Amino acid sequence: MFDDAMIQLKDEMVRALCANLRIQSDAQAPEEGKPNGAGAARALEHALRTAEQMGFTTKNVDGQAGWAEYGSGDEMIAVLGHLDVVPAGEGWINPPYAGMIEDGKIYSRGAIDNKGPIFAALYGLKAIMDSGLPLNRRIRVIFGTCEEQGAFADMAYYATKEELPVAGFTPDADFPVIYAEKGILHVKFSRTFSEEESMGAANPGGEPYGDISLESMKAGNAINMVPDKAEAVLNINGGKVRLESAGLSAHGSKPQDGRNACFALLELLSHQDLPLAMQDAFSFLTHALAKETAGENLGVAVSDEPSGALSVNLGLLEGDGGYIRGGLDIRYPVTVSKDGILSALESSFAEGGFGIDSFSHQPPLYVPKDGQLVETLMRVFREKTGLAYEPVSTGGGTYARSMPNILAFGPIFPGDGYPFHQPNEYIDIDRLVLLGQIYARAMYELAQ
Repeated sequence: MFDDAMIQLKDEMVRALCANLRIQSDAQAPEEGKPNGAGAARALEHALRTAEQMGFTTKNVDGQAGWAEYGSGDEMIAVLGHLDVVPAGEGWINPPYAGMIEDGKIYSRGAIDNKGPIFAALYGLKAIMDSGLPLNRRIRVIFGTCEEQGAFADMAYYATKEELPVAGFTPDADFPVIYAEKGILHVKFSRTFSEEESMGAANPGGEPYGDISLESMKAGNAINMVPDKAEAVLNINGGKVRLESAGLSAHGSKPQDGRNACFALLELLSHQDLPLAMQDAFSFLTHALAKETAGENLGVAVSDEPSGALSVNLGLLEGDGGYIRGGLDIRYPVTVSKDGILSALESSFAEGGFGIDSFSHQPPLYVPKDGQLVETLMRVFREKTGLAYEPVSTGGGTYARSMPNILAFGPIFPGDGYPFHQPNEYIDIDRLVLLGQIYARAMYELAQ
């Protein structure tokens, strides 16, 4: 059911997707009528125009979100996806916003996260419409514009203005179905240095090592990305030395999959003859953050059966001779309280002379594996793929948290190596078609 239709729609879907991928829709300054920046607004306008040309009813929800709908009925089911992307970063072979096709793959920032999957859902809805099969519920594809910023303000705004679905999914995580999403804490921390603390160090004989100071330090493009580049500039006796560290980017929910460029830089800075207070600060950060990603050295390592272990990503780092600031992306187990984690963090940072400046929080999502929505999506996945996997948990945060009765459903298959938040992001075109086939069937089943 719908498989042949998706094959026939493949070329049209690829053209539409590539056009949207060429729109740079990372975080940009808000403008009048464009609350999440000009790029996100253009991507939303393009998606809605594409949907309208396909014959769907569409609406732009004040630039925060938009939707395309088909069918009739008192109730509505929905697919939620986002058109904003994380910054491109470095290390791309092809231009990151070119939507280039090579060897059956589309390369571009947003190809898998999340423009490709939401366009697969949109064209899956087209396959349903073209089939003429009756539906008991309306089906709505909802486009968001600021998912990557973490607070889901776009969906919060949508919820105050628009109808909420009775069930649905977001194609922005793993197959077969996500039944548990860890809680998310984004924590900003800092330490400032007085003028006296900023003075140069002295050797054991009392003579100064030399006029060495930290002129600047910068790493990270977004708190939910593993930094792939970190750099610092030291001023040594009036001359400048630049220190650079290279890493491997990854999604902040899986810091173990990347190589954080901050770690080598912190280790190096902790051994420089900087002012003693700053040496102590870098030594603390090296011990607390640059040795592991499970929170053990911060005193926050916890785990549970439904969702696994806590993870910590140092996603942002900056400073100069007067301050050091950083940002942590922490994913914590679904049965654990955020208050205990914050209390432990505060105590640990205080030992290093740091304080917590602010934090944002998304509570965990946890639903029973035997719930009707889980069972429906699992049945569709197994029938379409022949795979017998079980529902899974994730450290990722998706739109499933933003509305009741929504779960994450794909697009990543077990064992896939798709580079979420990494250079050379891509989606395989054959996989794009398969996603459309799976999502069409899932929408149809939920609309009965």
